[in-house]
Amino acid sequence: MVNKLLSVEDILRYSRKKPSRKIDMDAILPFLILPILLLIATISRATTIIVMVAIAMGTSYVLSRPRQKNRSPFFYSWTLSSGLYLFLVFEIGVLGLLEVTQLENFIFLMLFISTGYFFYKMKTVGDFELTAGSSKGKEYSPVLTADSCYCRICQIEVNDMFFHSIWWDCCVLKLNYGYFLAGQFLAFATLLFGTNLGLTSVCQPFILYGSILLPENCDDVYYEFNLALCFVSCVYGVGYLIVILIVLLKQLIIYIPIYSEPQWRKLVNVFNV
Repeated sequence: MVNKLLSVEDILRYSRKKPSRKIDMDAILPFLILPILLLIATISRATTIIVMVAIAMGTSYVLSRPRQKNRSPFFYSWTLSSGLYLFLVFEIGVLGLLEVTQLENFIFLMLFISTGYFFYKMKTVGDFELTAGSSKGKEYSPVLTADSCYCRICQIEVNDMFFHSIWWDCCVLKLNYGYFLAGQFLAFATLLFGTNLGLTSVCQPFILYGSILLPENCDDVYYEFNLALCFVSCVYGVGYLIVILIVLLKQLIIYIPIYSEPQWRKLVNVFNV
């Protein structure tokens, strides 16, 4: 039996041939940056305002840039990290204050799971349509309709495209627009319900009507780390809530009429017959 010994050069040559996986830092950075920003915001009211304004200015800058420059998984990872950290703060921090009932937590969990389901379906359909087109080659050109549009971020021509969502890293088409819309409505409901429960747990609440509470005095939240973290997370959630409200208003004015037009035409034709 002959034993073959590998030289140092053979080992180095073999290691160079092995494929190496590159870590995409754009996809990892949001999971590191967001908790650091939230921790900094717990220092005082002034730092909370500075951090939230900085996040808002960063979002405005991204939205004002040319669309083709926003080809990065950073924004999609930011969406995922925001949902993950807000969920963990609510389930660990807010529930630890023993101010939220089991029924309220169950409603929050159902809203959160439903939101994740519809956004998952939206992205699955969007990614499938993109893969189906790009897998046929760089010169692939589908049978275009009057509603065809070239996505400058995906760099492919698609039919029935409404817009490209950089925060979900996929095109929103006629096929997945219903999932997108349902996900946005449920995300709004989840954030509204969760942030209200969080703020009324860490702040002094007042009764608005019946069993509906609203926060009134939050001056004492910065004296305890857990209260401060829950508070700044809820403030961040309120900022997200405002963004989703703007998105929903835009859908109501621009895209919902376009999406519902074929259904209205069918309904009108039925009555005309």
